[in-house]
Amino acid sequence: MSTPKVLLQEPNNRDTLYAVVEQDERTTYLYIYPSEQFSERYNMRACWLRNLRPAPDTRDYQAMEEGIAPLLEARYCNHPLGREPLVAEHLSIMWSEEDDGAAVFYHGEPFGFIPGWSLSSEQPASYALDCTTPVDNCGLFPLSGEALYERLQKTSAFWEKWSDEDNNPWSGIQQEFLQAYEAHFGNTLQYYAIDQQQWPPMALAKFEKDDIVYFLSLGVSVRPMPWVELLYNEQAPGFRRMELGLAVSKKDYTEMEIMNMAQAVSGMADSPWRNLSWLGEGHTVGSANVPAGYDSFVLSSALYTGPAIDLPQMEGDTVNLYWASPITLAERESAHSKANGGYELLEQMIGNGITHVVRKRKT
Repeated sequence: MSTPKVLLQEPNNRDTLYAVVEQDERTTYLYIYPSEQFSERYNMRACWLRNLRPAPDTRDYQAMEEGIAPLLEARYCNHPLGREPLVAEHLSIMWSEEDDGAAVFYHGEPFGFIPGWSLSSEQPASYALDCTTPVDNCGLFPLSGEALYERLQKTSAFWEKWSDEDNNPWSGIQQEFLQAYEAHFGNTLQYYAIDQQQWPPMALAKFEKDDIVYFLSLGVSVRPMPWVELLYNEQAPGFRRMELGLAVSKKDYTEMEIMNMAQAVSGMADSPWRNLSWLGEGHTVGSANVPAGYDSFVLSSALYTGPAIDLPQMEGDTVNLYWASPITLAERESAHSKANGGYELLEQMIGNGITHVVRKRKT
């Protein structure tokens, strides 16, 4: 048996996952492999694409026992006698906006798809054009249906509009968010790029009002976060995009302490995609840049007590603005000790009069 040939390999935007199309003399498969740092957290995901020889009538257990890619049974594929091998030059990979799922295209048409939520699910799923009916106990489904094609078309359109360096959506997004922030906090005093010259463009804008310094992010919501689709299903559009806020009293903290906290928030901006995770209400984030006496930050929109900030939608989704508030080690450990502990911590903080504005408190 010959070693499978890699026809195409492409990492995602942060090199956390790799999409690979492999082919031997029997079959062709799409795989998503985690990078080494995530190899203990995520398993490889596979999507059968094509049989190159006649399909068996029963499941190809012999191949699986030998550790090679199995043929798909005849009753599930549209070519029981096998088809010609795929040609590498006609293949391309498209990653999902979340950066955790991938589709393979052949001659510019969708050919196989591993959705991002499958990476985290106990019941993985994949979709193949040459599959005709759902495969029993395998998680392989036909690549068909209006909803699935609309999803792939939307993703394709998303990447197409961002591929034009001179005419992409960033300037419009930047203007809309700054206008929303300036309507509440006055003119932008400073603007810091926090994207490390990587896509997407992200920034922190600085404002000051009534002896409170504000830092508000923009560009983080360009990408939906991983995991959220699996957790929230149809409600995911209300939770998968975020921006971050920090408000600090100048009367309580020095300029250096305030800038340290702002640096911590800027580091959170890329965290969901760098760590294949997500951030939401009540989540805690460890940081070395918290003020003395604190251990980490808790994120919350419920802590905010000011007038409502009308943020623009992003790709039709709600954008949540989470404010970062420092918490002690004991508070963080308490939040992690039980289900919904982050919500309980926020309820306690709100009950003690703590708002989105960071002020000194007894720790």
